[in-house]
Amino acid sequence: MTLVALYRSAPLRQRISKGYSVYVPGHGRGAEELVGSLLAGPPPLPAGPSGQPHTVRGSARARAALWVDTGRVSLHDPATRARTAEALAVSVARVAADVRRRGGLLLPTGWQQQPDPLAGLCADLHSAEVLNPVQREVFTNLVREHTASLIALGGRQLYGPGGVAPGGSARLSRSFDQVSTRYLDSCAPEHLERVRTRLRQEERVGRLEVMDVSPLGMPEAQAGEDVTVRLFDAQVTVAGTLAHALLVQALSMWSRDLERTGRRVRQVPQFLLEQNRARAVAHGLAAELRVDQTRRTEEPPRTQSAGRAVRTLLSELLPYLRQLDATTDELAPLFLGVEMAGSAAASGFVRNENDLLAHWHREDRTALAPERLAQGLASPDWLTADHCGASNRAVGHGSWAAARVWLTDRLAGPAPQPDRRHEAQPDRRHEAQRDRRPESRREPGRPAPLTADQLLDRLARPDLPAPEVMDALRSYCRAGGTLDLTRPLRSRGRDEARALRRVLRPRAGQRVRCEKPPVSWDDTTATRALRAAGEQGVALMHWDLPAQDRARVREALRGMGRAPGGVRTVLLTDTNYTAREDEKRGTVEVLLVAPREGTDR
Repeated sequence: MTLVALYRSAPLRQRISKGYSVYVPGHGRGAEELVGSLLAGPPPLPAGPSGQPHTVRGSARARAALWVDTGRVSLHDPATRARTAEALAVSVARVAADVRRRGGLLLPTGWQQQPDPLAGLCADLHSAEVLNPVQREVFTNLVREHTASLIALGGRQLYGPGGVAPGGSARLSRSFDQVSTRYLDSCAPEHLERVRTRLRQEERVGRLEVMDVSPLGMPEAQAGEDVTVRLFDAQVTVAGTLAHALLVQALSMWSRDLERTGRRVRQVPQFLLEQNRARAVAHGLAAELRVDQTRRTEEPPRTQSAGRAVRTLLSELLPYLRQLDATTDELAPLFLGVEMAGSAAASGFVRNENDLLAHWHREDRTALAPERLAQGLASPDWLTADHCGASNRAVGHGSWAAARVWLTDRLAGPAPQPDRRHEAQPDRRHEAQRDRRPESRREPGRPAPLTADQLLDRLARPDLPAPEVMDALRSYCRAGGTLDLTRPLRSRGRDEARALRRVLRPRAGQRVRCEKPPVSWDDTTATRALRAAGEQGVALMHWDLPAQDRARVREALRGMGRAPGGVRTVLLTDTNYTAREDEKRGTVEVLLVAPREGTDR
């Protein structure tokens, strides 16, 4: 075989407009007047790595907001991105100092005590360079498909002395000049005119710039030749904004790969896109998003959590993030908190900057005072720090360290496999005798064990016969290591997870209620469960006890070791709930799965 061509979609440039709001204590329209005077005589700002000085601009639609614009910058490697972040942080700090000199405070968008909070709500704008109309079309449609995930990840709510308002995006929930993106069949002028006509008919606006993704950029931001993404609310820190820029960069590279290979982005139905968008705007990362099932209309509607959608997006972008040499530190503000919240039993992890401000307020009731936040924005080091990571490390250091290892492994990618076609094959006749672990042996031609997600996907099929459920569960149990379904179930939508647990739970006669943590497999309840599993193939051990005793059950199960007779244990449920009179209770459920006679032992 001869290699005749090798393609790699290198990153193009991106323009970042970093937004903040201006607050003048005790003055009704003082913020708008201050913004006007600052724009008339802006402070000198440094240049980025490209040598182009940063600029400050405003907007007629958000009169108490300011943007620091980087111009087109290259974000192709970690060193360049670090210099871009440092220069942007210095620019923001200088603008903050100039605002303070004029009698105001530069604050993160969303300050509740602003005379007109709407006047200070703004977005971080990311304008990606494109080279031709097809790239423009594909990139617009690709970002459109992931609208809900990006809103949930980057949404910011109102905040004030009383804390942070619940929900997703305060800006988008109140916006009259931003609508969902329409699918583009083409970027030809005649088709774009048809899109404008649809917007006039459906939204009573005729400008493409009002869409979440503007295919013709934002002329007011000097980005008329780019594609501008308006989905991210203005972040508190520069670190958060640069992480979003890296995400946009990877999406741009993905779209160029699609364009080069002659592929297009599927058309998600507009009603489904708008429904999920509304859920993300209202609930943020707590939203339950409907899954597109246009090709499987006979199946009932499925949902997934916004957190799971974000993790899925990360998986899809990994090849491009690796090409960008993205580091764990760069992506930590985006994905570590989401992963920790989805995989750990503890709560309180910081997933985005909404959670960050809420965490600060819980720790210190004065943390959201405008003076303190303004002092932070005046410090370049504070602006480039990973505050989400620091908060998560304080909440659960072990979970934070494990999540960093997880993300580092994902970015490293699978190890390359050497070509061994011409090497002598080792003698494997005695391998089975050397390896005594039951789960490590596999008959020739036998399929590989199912992963947790593959198991749940199979069980999600409607009207699955009981023998097929049992076969799928046994296939999952042939995998080595600890068998824990709590994390994969938690990443599914609430309704889907509840339905999957119902499928996995055996009939009443195969359920054993346990009053206290077991000591050994010789305990009465454990023996009953083992007998039921041996006779029926599967049994369930169920604990309902005070919340503080959940950990004792898990420790006892670990201390008991492997169940006898080749029976495998699968953790199905491990959660707290509130009973009557606000009593905190815990539930632990463990499946005992017996091997098929003569094959799985």
